[in-house]
Amino acid sequence: MRGRPLNVPAVARALGFALVAIAMVIAALHFHAPTSRIEPHHKNSLAASGPRADELKRCQLIASEAKDDAACAAAWAENCRRFFADAPAPAARSAGAQR
Repeated sequence: MRGRPLNVPAVARALGFALVAIAMVIAALHFHAPTSRIEPHHKNSLAASGPRADELKRCQLIASEAKDDAACAAAWAENCRRFFADAPAPAARSAGAQR
């Protein structure tokens, strides 16, 4: 068996290129395949329906213009008040800290 000697660095380089190409194809197929979206189990405050939720959605859609909109400011204030309703008032916290 007298043939050409095996050029190990060239074979290793070719094998490396092939592995990288295979990895790229697998990654492309993985990210291209449609996946089913899993809905979260919890519902956020904007997922609810009603006039306040509709107003908050409208404020989100107008984005930076919402800071000058009085209706958006009122809706966000009401949402914050409702969110922090369980928290004690600042006066009650400071009175408790003085004891």
